[in-house]
Amino acid sequence: MLVQDVMQRGLVVVSPDTTLPRLVGLLQHRGIRHLPVVDQGRLVGIIADRDLKGATASVATSGHSANPAAHLDQLTAADIMTRSVVTIGPMFPVEEAARLMVTKKISALPVTQHERLVGIVTDTDVLHVFVRAMGVTEPSSRLDATLGDDAHALARAVQAVEGAGSVISSIMTLTSPVTGAREVVIRLATINPGPAIKALEAEGFGGRDSWRG
Repeated sequence: MLVQDVMQRGLVVVSPDTTLPRLVGLLQHRGIRHLPVVDQGRLVGIIADRDLKGATASVATSGHSANPAAHLDQLTAADIMTRSVVTIGPMFPVEEAARLMVTKKISALPVTQHERLVGIVTDTDVLHVFVRAMGVTEPSSRLDATLGDDAHALARAVQAVEGAGSVISSIMTLTSPVTGAREVVIRLATINPGPAIKALEAEGFGGRDSWRG
């Protein structure tokens, strides 16, 4: 799945001279957390709801203004926006967007094509993809098994589960951050994982209690 498949296209954008009260109103009334800042068609910054909170707190505690409310009204997007914007292209895979958000510690990525803003993808959009990919929106069961070092362990685990008559709706492999062992998460399109559990145990695959959760 690509970024263009999950990005939000109906964008709310602001100009650098948009005032802080207007920015706050847009975020609140539109129910969004990020505002791309565009100047003459070019992306020049981005504002998150935390930027507005930070600006408000900074003015309130600075002690440099006799009238903090008036000073806040004079602030513009250009004063508080993040200028070094991390972006992504629409044809990149969704997992690259997730990687950037995790490594850069950001929660949204403007999507640009030929220097033109065409969308935005957020951590919520990526999370929705993960939920769909894992098949958790439908009645199902989850199995966790340790694969070990056997190069053919995954194939054997799949054969065992399918041989027990279970239908696999999703499968994911990963390395345990605790033990370093290779693990597999299998989601079955059934609420009765018993036969698949027995088949995996018969093949010598260790599992977790979530099998019987």
